[in-house]
Amino acid sequence: MKREVFDSIFPRLKGKDCARGPMIAADHLAFLLNKPLDMVCKSGDLLAEGFLLAQKMYESDFIIIFADVSVEVEAMGVELHYSPAHNPFPKQVLERGQIQTVKSWERGRLPELFKAAEICRKELGNDFPLFFSLKDSFSLTAMILGTENFLGSLVFEREEALKVLDRCCKTQMGLIIEIIKLGYIPFIGAPIASGGLIGGKNFKLFAGPCIDRLFEKVWSLDSFACVHICGTIYELITELQDLQPDVLSFEDEKLLPFWDKLPETIPMGYLPTNLFLNGDDANLQKAVEKCHNSLTKPYILSSGCDLPAKAKPELVKAAVSKFKSLKV
Repeated sequence: MKREVFDSIFPRLKGKDCARGPMIAADHLAFLLNKPLDMVCKSGDLLAEGFLLAQKMYESDFIIIFADVSVEVEAMGVELHYSPAHNPFPKQVLERGQIQTVKSWERGRLPELFKAAEICRKELGNDFPLFFSLKDSFSLTAMILGTENFLGSLVFEREEALKVLDRCCKTQMGLIIEIIKLGYIPFIGAPIASGGLIGGKNFKLFAGPCIDRLFEKVWSLDSFACVHICGTIYELITELQDLQPDVLSFEDEKLLPFWDKLPETIPMGYLPTNLFLNGDDANLQKAVEKCHNSLTKPYILSSGCDLPAKAKPELVKAAVSKFKSLKV
């Protein structure tokens, strides 16, 4: 199954053991384009220009259409503060009663991201993998309500908090339908549903069930269940076994001894992102070799999370060069 999934996602690499490419957000694209971030993250044309430039520079085998973690937060009604040099962030959080299930793909910056995806597809072809990023329902709800407020409400006002979580989950399911309908692969990012932040118990009670609902929707539409979980996740191994993602992107090396519990999941990662800012050839060589030797095949060689805004292109290129020097 794992082999078939990899070959289906990466038809140009059919039979090979590795795909490669860093995770990139709008802040690094703005750096590459030498343009203000608030301009780039709002423009489908500029995002596409940046994605295509990065793909060519870094010889990536895929693109993840992603601007920043606040895209869907804005689409749900949160007003953002924009800056030429920093990622947008909420001006204020919403109250529970303000959150409704919406057609998020028609709101905020999401139409611009779909525009960027369409430009990339026309340039690269239908058989080039284009993932489309969206947040898991738990993280989305936390960012809309404020993380502390949301976590507190799960303890003291659980029934009302779960209603809001359900609305966000239904919104994300609608977004997934739109992503797949347009021919892209959903890539679920879970920045707050991290083992290090909420622990295995809360993940099992609140985050995991919503991810499972999103996965079921993805599989019902003949696509692939891909998820990135930030921070430490070895605490979630039992929950990940239950979810059985097709692709799991991670940065937590502690997960490696438990990978035999996910025999049908394609590993993605986990090159430390700081190496692309402060690394050198020796450290990059060691990191690439470690990934190649420790990740079960087939795998996706990538950064553990999105590149730092001012990641040095020469270091990203060096990682690609180190990979090419391996016997793969």
